[in-house]
Amino acid sequence: MLFKKTYDELVSQSIEDLSYNTNITNMNAGGTARTLLEVINSRTSELYETLDINTAMGFLSSADGYFLDLIGELFNISRLTASYASVDATDSVQKFYVSSGFLGDKIPSLSILAGTTVNSVDGSIVYTTVNNAVFSAGAKEVYVSTTANESGEVDNVGRNILVVHDIDVAGVYTTNEQSIVSGTDTESDGNYRYRIANATLTAERANETAVRLAALSVDGVANIVMIPYSRGIGSYDVMVVPSEGLPTTTLVANVQTAIDSVQAYGIRGIALSPTIVPVDLDIRLVFVDDVTEERQETIKKNVKIAVEQYITNIPLGGEFILNELRQQIMDVSGLIKDHVIHCYYFREEPHMLGNITIERDEMFYPNPNSAEAIRVN
Repeated sequence: MLFKKTYDELVSQSIEDLSYNTNITNMNAGGTARTLLEVINSRTSELYETLDINTAMGFLSSADGYFLDLIGELFNISRLTASYASVDATDSVQKFYVSSGFLGDKIPSLSILAGTTVNSVDGSIVYTTVNNAVFSAGAKEVYVSTTANESGEVDNVGRNILVVHDIDVAGVYTTNEQSIVSGTDTESDGNYRYRIANATLTAERANETAVRLAALSVDGVANIVMIPYSRGIGSYDVMVVPSEGLPTTTLVANVQTAIDSVQAYGIRGIALSPTIVPVDLDIRLVFVDDVTEERQETIKKNVKIAVEQYITNIPLGGEFILNELRQQIMDVSGLIKDHVIHCYYFREEPHMLGNITIERDEMFYPNPNSAEAIRVN
């Protein structure tokens, strides 16, 4: 086995060998013999470094980049490439609409043509419709299928970002009612390494690891929760947890296709969206003295964000803990003296202040049917 040697070790050993085996005795710094030894061993130490790196690149635990791709080829597993963020019309996300009258009054052709673009206000993010979206003469809105012009996570957007279109018609508006986060970057080394490490197990198919990896490989899936025997022996449910927002119909369908490719004959797995437990809260903040109105408004916005993040980060089947909610509110700013919760609704029904538990196939989410589920005043 070749053990790595440092530059200083190589020079020291070379001087010692030269002193014992030759008549050369002047090994002082700056001397001809010493200089030659230093030059040669400098290159030799670089060779040791290269050998050390190349050796590490031959092991799954330490390989990265191109070398990890080579190991993946041994298992016939390719690194996942970057994907484009997109939504289907059936997901009811990107819509064109009018504030009064009918959409057909503005667009007599009764269709949004493929190739129509929608973009952010600053024009940095652009999506393009992929097919014609036909609507009736009496429609006030229509949803379209659209795809980002650039691949990767850079074109993922939050709600109400794509609000500009290129249809030259006044009075027709567009917006994305939900986040679009299905765009992914090229697969990271860590994720790719995990899939390679489980290659042998997943190759067997029909086991939990194979199903889990198949579902997680779908763009836009952050996690899954598997519920065995949900419909009796030989059945299971796969609860889909999206990267952001609520799971769309397309996302669940893509997961179903993925798990169908690895499950066994006689075994039935169903990909499902978790049951949403809508949350409505009305929170009144009490500030310390001498806080300007501008500062109060900023704090209120930050409290709303903190509360929404707390709610959406509770895992499936988790527990809504009142004291944790209160802590999240108070941690936003030292200028908050106190707060009062005036509305505490779950499943659109009032609930006594306290902790809330849900079933394993349920998830908390700000009420999607309310324009302002979380109100902070």
